[in-house]
Amino acid sequence: MTRYSGASFAACAVLGSLVLLGVLGAGGVEISPDADLCGQMNGLPPGGELVLAPGDYTGPCTIRNGGVPGAPIVIRGRDLAQRPRIVYGGRRSNVIDVPAGHVTIRGLAFGPSEREVDGIRIYGREGITVEDCEFSGLGGIAVVANHFSIRGLVVRRNTVRDSDATAMYFGCHDGSSCTATDFVIEENHIETVRAPDPEIGYGIQVKLNSRGIVRGNVVVDTKGPAIMFYGATDLGGRPSLVEGNVVVGSQRSSGIVLGGGPILVRNNIALGNTMAGIGIEDYGRRGLLRGVVVAHNTVYRNGVAGIMVPPTGLVDVTLVNNPAQGKPGAPALPEPQAGLRLLGNVDCSGLACFVDGENRDFSPMPGGPLSTSAAVPVGPWVPTQDFFGAPRGTPPTVGAVEHVQGPVRLAPRP
Repeated sequence: MTRYSGASFAACAVLGSLVLLGVLGAGGVEISPDADLCGQMNGLPPGGELVLAPGDYTGPCTIRNGGVPGAPIVIRGRDLAQRPRIVYGGRRSNVIDVPAGHVTIRGLAFGPSEREVDGIRIYGREGITVEDCEFSGLGGIAVVANHFSIRGLVVRRNTVRDSDATAMYFGCHDGSSCTATDFVIEENHIETVRAPDPEIGYGIQVKLNSRGIVRGNVVVDTKGPAIMFYGATDLGGRPSLVEGNVVVGSQRSSGIVLGGGPILVRNNIALGNTMAGIGIEDYGRRGLLRGVVVAHNTVYRNGVAGIMVPPTGLVDVTLVNNPAQGKPGAPALPEPQAGLRLLGNVDCSGLACFVDGENRDFSPMPGGPLSTSAAVPVGPWVPTQDFFGAPRGTPPTVGAVEHVQGPVRLAPRP
C-alpha cells in the first residue's frame, strides 16, 4: 500500500502526538507502540487495516467493531521478522477478545501471560482469521472459540511454544451449546504443551459436533493428545479431514485421538507418542465410532501400540494402507474384530520398511514391503498426493510417503 505524507502526516501528528506513523490507503493506519491500540482497532471501518510497527503494545483489547463479508478489518504486524508484541500481565481479561465478526489478526506476538489468560478468545460467529502469529509462554489457550457457534474460522501458520494450557480449542464440550464448522486449522507449529493436573494439555482439540480440516500442522511434545476430534452425533454432511500432520512425543496419550466420525485421517506421521500413534476411542461410550477412515498414515515407535482401537464399540472403522512399527513388545496394528475393516496395512516391526526411521526418513525402502502391499479399493479416502505433495502411483505406496523424499522436518512447512 502507498503511505501518504506531507499534510496528511502532519494532521496525524497533531491528533496523535506522533504515535501515528502514517495513514495508509483504503482506510488503513500505521501506528507505533505508544498509540491507543484498542481505540485504533475499534476505529477501523469495514475493510480497514491497522498496521503495527515493531515493539511492545499495551493490552488487553476487545475488538467490538468488525468488518462485513468480503471486507474484514485487518490488524497486522508490519514485519513478520519483528512481530509487534501485545503485552498484558493482568488476570482480569484475555490478551485479545474478539466478539466482532469478520476480523483478521495477522503477524502479532503474544505472551507470556498469567494462568488462564488466553491469547485470542473468539466470540464472533463468522469471518475470523488468525494467521502468522506467535504465542509463547501463555498461561491460557493460544486460540479458542468455545462460546458461540462459528463457521469458517481459519487458523494458519501460527507458532505456539511453551504453553501451560491446550494450544487450540474449538467448539463446546457438550456439542450443543456451540459448534465450530467449516474451519481450517493448517500449517501451525505447536511445541511443548504443559497443563497442571487434572487438565489434559492438548495440541489441537476439536469438540463434539464440530467439523472441519486440520492439515499440515506440526505438533511436538504435548502432555495430552497432539490432535483430538470427538466426532459427531450426525453422520450427514462432509466428514472432517485430518491430513498431512506430524505428531510427536505426547507424554501421556496418543498422537492423534479419534472419539468418533465421520472423519478421514490420512497422510499423517505419528511417532514417539506414549500411548499410540493413532488412538481410536469410544469416548464416553457415545457409540460414535462410525464413518472413521484411517488411511496411508505412517506410525513409528509409539509406546503402547501403533494404531490402537477399543475391544468393543466399533461400528464402522476402516484402517487401510497404514504401515506401523511399534516399540519392542508393542503391537503395531489391531487384531480383526466386528466393526473393523483392515486392508493393506503393514506391520513393520520385523521388516525393513523405511529408509531411516530413527532419523525421521520415512521414505519407503526401495523394493521393500510398502511398495508391494497396498490395497487399492476406490473411495473418497484415496489420496492423490502424499505427505510431501508428490503424486500417488497406482497402486500407491503404503504409508504417508510415496517415494524417497528424505527426513521429515519438525517445523512448519516453508
